[in-house]
Amino acid sequence: MQALRTVYRYWAALVFLAVVAQVSAAAYGAFYSAHKLEDSPAHNDQFKIINKDTFDHGFDFHIAFGYVIFIGAAILFLLALGARLGRPRIWWVLALPVAVIVQILLAGFGEDVPFVGAFHGLGALVIFGLSGSLAGSAWVERRRTGAAQATSS
Repeated sequence: MQALRTVYRYWAALVFLAVVAQVSAAAYGAFYSAHKLEDSPAHNDQFKIINKDTFDHGFDFHIAFGYVIFIGAAILFLLALGARLGRPRIWWVLALPVAVIVQILLAGFGEDVPFVGAFHGLGALVIFGLSGSLAGSAWVERRRTGAAQATSS
């Protein structure tokens, strides 16, 4: 069980770093699109446009990586179950893949209803905070149990 807790701890950190990369990928997509908009020919600034392929190119990694994060969050949940982290903590770990599913749905619905898409940004903050909290608490617990073992020896 201790080995699974170690794997869980590292996997939680990896998922958090993936979420950080995902946020960066969204920023890249936005700035890439804005850059291509500036490069587009137009008669005046009001009619500058980019095509869907250009826009999609900026966000392709962000879109695909979201599914990778879901898989990583689901694996984290399975690791939490195997490591027997306790029911309250497992519920928090389960909240992460659920939040990622909601995030994916918000992105899809947001393409048709931009108001709904606005919640996609809020969902990113929830996922960032939750994944960071899970990773941080796993490392804090390791320090506590390491210190407790050192004093009992």
